[in-house]
Amino acid sequence: MRVATDNLDLVKGILEPILSSGDIRPLLDRLADDVVIRAGAPEGGPDTYEGTGKSAVLDYFESLGELVTFWRVKYAWSGTQVVVHCEESFTVQPIGLAAHSEFALLFDVEDGLITRLLVVDDPAALAGPSDGWQDGQGEGPGRITAVAT
Repeated sequence: MRVATDNLDLVKGILEPILSSGDIRPLLDRLADDVVIRAGAPEGGPDTYEGTGKSAVLDYFESLGELVTFWRVKYAWSGTQVVVHCEESFTVQPIGLAAHSEFALLFDVEDGLITRLLVVDDPAALAGPSDGWQDGQGEGPGRITAVAT
């Protein structure tokens, strides 16, 4: 059985090459065949993307294009879940408008494979009003209890 830090190392090992090269193959290689992806606001809504399988994950990331010019990430983990809080800066072309956004990636990992990937547009929604995952406070089901940068 993998321990939580193994899952953290797995996710870091996937994201670091993606951040440096933009190549998402390391992610695709570690996805379960029946991986579930969901992207959008935590409450769902008309802009929510949902799909199953590696092709759905590839389609989602290809739809983003090459906007990102800088990412800063912070990791948190507990059991089979790893959360990555991301800040990105990018330039909207062709008008050259600089922009900044934050989002979270929530990975469920089982037996060394990612079985679920959530892309959350509002990372604060992952935490209750006083026990945010970003600072690692709190314990109990559904709460992230350890943080790394």
